[in-house]
Amino acid sequence: MTDPDKLDKPGMLDKPVMPDKPDKLGMPELDGVDPAAPVVGLTGLGVVAHLMFVLVGGILVFFFAAALMPALRSQGAAPCRSLEPEARTGPAPAFTVQDLDGAPVALVDFAGKLVIVNFWATWCEPCIREWPQLDRLAERFAGRDEVVILAISVDSDPKLIAPFLERMSLTDTRVRVLWDPKQEVHKSFGTDKLPDTYFVGRAGQLLHAFINVRDWGRPAAYQCVESMLAE
Repeated sequence: MTDPDKLDKPGMLDKPVMPDKPDKLGMPELDGVDPAAPVVGLTGLGVVAHLMFVLVGGILVFFFAAALMPALRSQGAAPCRSLEPEARTGPAPAFTVQDLDGAPVALVDFAGKLVIVNFWATWCEPCIREWPQLDRLAERFAGRDEVVILAISVDSDPKLIAPFLERMSLTDTRVRVLWDPKQEVHKSFGTDKLPDTYFVGRAGQLLHAFINVRDWGRPAAYQCVESMLAE
């Protein structure tokens, strides 16, 4: 029988059952799970998939860049486009000609420079029209050691050259005037037309050909040469 005195005494009632203490997020802890444990990384299969994704992405970027190269080269040639160049590739033909004093001058003497090679003759009417323009181009780049302009005469007699330059008021031209004793060098460049002009790069490779007269004295020509120097 229950003792009535025990029922009347305070503090003797059973204490209420309290729920488990919640964690910081207000959720009860799960048996066997540590909330502070780090999340497990990629599985072995996940790592392989990630590497494959990176590899395929790299291959796609490579082929995309390769596909853009022709467009980039075309964009690089844009400054010369108004002069209507003909593309040339491969090494420039080696040659040795003479200056007006009879001293030998070779293309290799200008290695490491942009060489503008112009072929002309005193009897060539288009050459006569082009010469003042070529002189302006040379004047524009006077003092620029990285570019040289050669005007190689294909006249049969070198004694015709000096009087021609005097008549044209070109005795002080910055163009280096040369003479080809065999009248064959221009043919080795691929043409027998006059005048014609070739750009030879710093490494001795052909870059552009300009067959017939060009207006070398205008800003477009200066920009063209500058673009070649920038490469």
